Amino acid sequence: MKPSMLSSGRFRKIALSVAVLFAFACGPSFDPNEFMSFFLPEAANSPSEYSRYIFTPQLYADGDMGGYTDDTVTIDENVRAWVDYAGGTLSETVVSKALYNENAQAVAAVTSVLKRTKAPVVTYLKFAWATDNGPSNPWPADPTPIDSTKLPGQLNEAKAAYQSATDPFLKERYAFQAVKLASETGDYGQARQLYDQLVKPLPKKTFISDWALCRRAGASLALKDTAMAIYEFAQVFDRCPSRRKAAELSLRRYRIKFREEALQYAKTDRERAAVYAICAIQPGQDGLDLLKALVHLAPNNPLVELVMAREINRNEYYFFTSGPEYVNDGLLAKPDSSAFEGRKTESVSYFDKLRTFALESAENKALGNGAFWYTAGAYLDYLGKEYTAAQTHLDQAAQLPTTNKNLKSQIAVQRMLLLAAQTESVTPETEKQLIGYLEAFDKTTNFRLNNAFVDVCKTFAATYQHKTEGKSGWLSGCTRSKEEPVDGAIRAKAYLLSMLTTQAHPDTYFASTTDPHVIEDTLASVIVQQTIAYASQTKLTDFDKRLLKLSGLTGDVLNLLLGRRLMTEHRYAEAADAFEKVNPKTWKQEAFATYFQKNPFAVKMPRLAAPVNFPAEPKPNPYTPVTFARRMAELEQQAKTATGDYAAQLYYELGCGAWNLSWYGNSWLLVKSYWSAGEPPVYNVPTDPTAKQKRFDTLLKTDYYTTAHAGNYFDKSVKAAKTSTLADRSAYMAARCETNAFAVRKNIEQVRNGYVYEEDSTFVKNMRALRTSKYATMYNDFYRNHRQSQFNQEMIRECAMYRDFLSFGEQTNE
Repeated sequence: MKPSMLSSGRFRKIALSVAVLFAFACGPSFDPNEFMSFFLPEAANSPSEYSRYIFTPQLYADGDMGGYTDDTVTIDENVRAWVDYAGGTLSETVVSKALYNENAQAVAAVTSVLKRTKAPVVTYLKFAWATDNGPSNPWPADPTPIDSTKLPGQLNEAKAAYQSATDPFLKERYAFQAVKLASETGDYGQARQLYDQLVKPLPKKTFISDWALCRRAGASLALKDTAMAIYEFAQVFDRCPSRRKAAELSLRRYRIKFREEALQYAKTDRERAAVYAICAIQPGQDGLDLLKALVHLAPNNPLVELVMAREINRNEYYFFTSGPEYVNDGLLAKPDSSAFEGRKTESVSYFDKLRTFALESAENKALGNGAFWYTAGAYLDYLGKEYTAAQTHLDQAAQLPTTNKNLKSQIAVQRMLLLAAQTESVTPETEKQLIGYLEAFDKTTNFRLNNAFVDVCKTFAATYQHKTEGKSGWLSGCTRSKEEPVDGAIRAKAYLLSMLTTQAHPDTYFASTTDPHVIEDTLASVIVQQTIAYASQTKLTDFDKRLLKLSGLTGDVLNLLLGRRLMTEHRYAEAADAFEKVNPKTWKQEAFATYFQKNPFAVKMPRLAAPVNFPAEPKPNPYTPVTFARRMAELEQQAKTATGDYAAQLYYELGCGAWNLSWYGNSWLLVKSYWSAGEPPVYNVPTDPTAKQKRFDTLLKTDYYTTAHAGNYFDKSVKAAKTSTLADRSAYMAARCETNAFAVRKNIEQVRNGYVYEEDSTFVKNMRALRTSKYATMYNDFYRNHRQSQFNQEMIRECAMYRDFLSFGEQTNE
């Protein structure tokens, strides 16, 4: 074995390690914004402040459920205005602390400066501080007024101060205060009237007037004048960064969609475009027609490309997932399966419409950035399986200039997806192209890039094994041929590609990432052997070397895995050979240092006065994985020719060793890299009936849970034993193994019966009948033939659980 290929490479995250996962059934938590998608919304050119409006099944892409203002923008804009008003003699830090009444010293400093130069402003500041009712209302349209007896007097004071103010800076702020206070009293009609009377006539308006307009829009919404509210919120959203979130959230919270009537209030194309823009980013609707109108009126609007990306992502969500759709009710989300299925059906034809628009837009000189539009069109070609067209449009996109790194990544991702989709058999040229893409996207922190990476790895793993996806049409299922791989090297490559799906970036975990334990637990030992042979070739190609490096699978990892798989298959001598090639330091490190510390031949039960002395659990454990596997192989060879109690003793020890290699034993680490209290995994099963039955059939045959192999050894011990005590012990352990098999079947039946309550009387009756008919042979033998013994008396006296064990026979014989 070449050390250069199988030495100190990096481990893929949690893959084939000796890490222990407890409560494995709970699994990791995922980013709520993560779903199946291959199209980067960041490929669109739009300011970062709009990124929260990209599509997500959640309220916002950033998961923000809270306040409506972006503090950094609000404070900067307002504070800068006050700094300028004070003539630049005060720092932004001092003004900020004073303006929002956060620091008494800052308040004193600002008051002192302004009193000397602009005395009336001190009066305004005191008034503003007095009318500050705590955090700003996140939704100006909230109909619940603030409970304050001071509000009417403060409102009158604001109106009077407005009339007497001569300073435009203060006059505009008193106007805003009047609109705000009227809104907070719940007098929404007066709030709108005051805006028209006080704010509109101002000859010069700043962002403060837009703050007042946001309050007026909230009042319009509260008065059910929805069309006016849409128009007003749209203008605030368009031109006032410090109230942009407030305006948009006021529509989103109430699921308000586009209304044609809102356009009647617009006076310019920009105002009309603002209405289309804010409505196009609202959830739960098709935005293509709104996008077309926006492009017609304002092709340079910063939301144009984002809305296109949003429409692609929104329909990907329905295209790739199985639902249900979560419909917002205020801030709560409720599942709606019918809505999801309807949208899923419509998404096919809608993708065609988006594709047509994207390709038209690529030629639209007013839009510019043809690279983005051709890329979007090519992606929609790909989803429609128009691969030739996708390649053509992607080439056109690549030929156009762009400074957007994410768009360049999107083009590369689509080339990778097209390569996978169009490859029927893998050639050296294909491998040369593939490995470059895999290296580029292996360590991504973007879940969409990881989705594509994982999908391509799975596709090529299947292609290597001559398994075709067989997809035809937009929403059809997959069919796979049963043709097997032709040689070990191909199998090894397929396995390595499968292992690449188990990790994205070392510091991330995505929903699309494959659980490495699923691969490990279903892998045949021959594939691991073929992978070791593949990695040990004297003439590795450039692709071979790079793939092995990318996988991070070292010689120790592969031989440890091989040993485990061989132990699962009860090929103990070969397993010992594999373990022997693992660095001996491994057995002294975690998790072996913690979870392989008990004698693997010891099964706890009372020490009886018997002629055969069974092993206790000395520390340290006298065995290593190598010596234990060797001992199991030796016992099997010796048992083949032994007779009588000697044979019974050998088979009993083999049974104990096999028992401890199961989920119930103390040496499970020699079979698996993890242990979970949530096993066997019968509850998290596929919804497809065929896949579910396949999972159940697999579990019923999995020795790790049924301990059938150990039961077979114990049964042989019973039959060979001449001494009663040895026969009693072996019969008891054989019955326990049978009970384990029944426990797996019982858990499966609970799921099959709709997760029925375990204490349900009908279920209890049915399970007792099932056990009596199929899972009580060994038990009945023990109950009838091995209870009149010292073993039985000792067990009853010292083992509380033994009485529960006997209860089935007592109930059956009542």
